[in-house]
Amino acid sequence: MRILDGAIFIADAHENIKRFEFLKLIKAFNKGILKIPPQIFLVGDIFDFLSSARHTQVVYKEWIDELNLLSTKTQIHYFEGNHDFNLGSIFPNIMLYPISSQPAIFTLDNKRVAIAHGDIFLGFFTQNILKFLRNCIFLKFMDFLDGVLKFKITKWILSTQKDKNLSYKIPNFKEIIAQKIDKYKADVIIEGHYHQGIKFKINSKDYINLPCFASERRYFIVEYADEIKFQLIRSPNV
Repeated sequence: MRILDGAIFIADAHENIKRFEFLKLIKAFNKGILKIPPQIFLVGDIFDFLSSARHTQVVYKEWIDELNLLSTKTQIHYFEGNHDFNLGSIFPNIMLYPISSQPAIFTLDNKRVAIAHGDIFLGFFTQNILKFLRNCIFLKFMDFLDGVLKFKITKWILSTQKDKNLSYKIPNFKEIIAQKIDKYKADVIIEGHYHQGIKFKINSKDYINLPCFASERRYFIVEYADEIKFQLIRSPNV
C-alpha cells in the first residue's frame, strides 16, 4: 500500500482524563475546522490503556466515538502499542496492526517503508511477555476478574499512568536502534514507542522515531514536492 501525499503520523498521545490534545485534534477534523488528511497513521500508545477490557471503553467512549466517525471519512491505520491492543471490536472500520503484524510494509515513491510501534525485535523474554499480556484468553480472564472487583484493576492501571513523565532523552538511542535495524527489511523505518522525535541514517536505512504527541503535540506529515519529505508539524491549538 502506498503512503499518500499529506498523510500524517502520530504516536504516543497517551490520552487520559488529564491529556486530551489528540481528542481535540480528531474533533477538529470531524467538525471541519481542520482539513482531513488522506491517511492517518496512529503508531501506537494513543491511549494510556485501552483494550478489550470493558472499563477502558467506558473511560474512552468519547475518543472511540470520534475516531470511529473519522474512520468513515478517511483511511486510518492503527499500529497497536503496549498501552493499546486487542482493538478489533472497538474500531471496526480502522485498519489495525497487532504486534504480530508489525512491521507492516508500505511504499513511498520507490522505497519500502516499515512501520511499527517499536516494541518489536526485543529480547526473547521481553518479547514473549509482551505477547502474553496481549493474549485474548488472558485478557478475557483479567476482564472478568476486573468486573468482579468493580474494575479496580483497570482504575489502578489508569491512575498509575496519568502523571507519568513522557518527555525524556535516551543518550545511547542510536546504538539501541543499530542493534535491531537490520531486521527491518526496508529502506525507511518509522517507529513510535521511544518518545525521541529524531531522524538519522544507519546502514543506508533512514530511521524516523516519531515525537511523543502527549508531551510535544507534534506529528509528521508527508509532502510530495521536488523530493518526498517527512515534515514535523506542531498540532494546532484547536
